Amino acid sequence: MRSNLKSQPEPESPPRLRLDALRSWPNAATKRWVMSFAEQVCGDANTAALLAIGSLARGAGPVNDVDLVYIVRLGRPRFRTHPLDVDIRVYEAQEVGGLLSEGHDLLSWCLRYGFLICEHNRFWSNLKHEWKDRVPLPNPAVAEQRAVQAQRTYEQLLELGDSDAAHEQLVTLLTHRAWASLLRNNVHPASRPELPDQLRSVGEQSLANSLEQALRERAKRANEDIGAIPIDARAV
Repeated sequence: MRSNLKSQPEPESPPRLRLDALRSWPNAATKRWVMSFAEQVCGDANTAALLAIGSLARGAGPVNDVDLVYIVRLGRPRFRTHPLDVDIRVYEAQEVGGLLSEGHDLLSWCLRYGFLICEHNRFWSNLKHEWKDRVPLPNPAVAEQRAVQAQRTYEQLLELGDSDAAHEQLVTLLTHRAWASLLRNNVHPASRPELPDQLRSVGEQSLANSLEQALRERAKRANEDIGAIPIDARAV
C-alpha cells in the first residue's frame, strides 16, 4: 500500500503541519475546513485527542470523504456545520477503555490504523501503549447484522428506482459482509479500498471481486456522474 504521508511529521507537530503531510484529500475546500477545525479543537483544553481514520489515514485508493474521531474530556459537543464529506465521531475519554474492551469496531480500527492529528497529555499515545497487542477483534455478528439491514435498504432503493442511492448502499452492504468475513478469519479489516486484497488472502475471491467492482463503479459515478444499474446484491 502506498503511504498517504508526504513525510512523517513529529507527533508534537502543529495539527496543520501534520494534516498537510497527508497526500490525498477529497478536495481543497474540505482540506481547508478540516485544518481550521483541527486548529480550533486542538487548542481546546477539553480535547483529549483528534484522529483521522479511513482512506485519508491509510492513503489507499481514492479519498472520497474525511472521517474524524474526536475524543473529549467532558461532554459530547455536536457539530452541525461541517461539510457533507466530513464525518465526526465524538467519544468521551472515560468511555474509550470500556468500549475497547468490548471490541468496539471503530475505536479498535483507530488504535491499529488511525492517524493522530493532536493529543493532550499523551492521551492517545498512552492508550496505544496500554492496549498494545491486546485489543480484541470486533464481533463479526455485528457486521453480519449490519449487512442484513443494509441489504433491506438496498432492495428498497432498487424498488424505488434510485440507482445512485442503491449503489451507494450496495457498497455499504458489501463492506459489512467483508468485515464479517475477515473477522471470522481473525483478520482486522483495514480501509475500504484495501478490503478486496484482504478478502483474497482468506480465500473470499467472489466477495473480493464484487466489492472491487462496486468500488470501481462508485468511482466512475463520482467522476463522470453516470447512472448505471447496480449489481444485484442478492446474487453476490
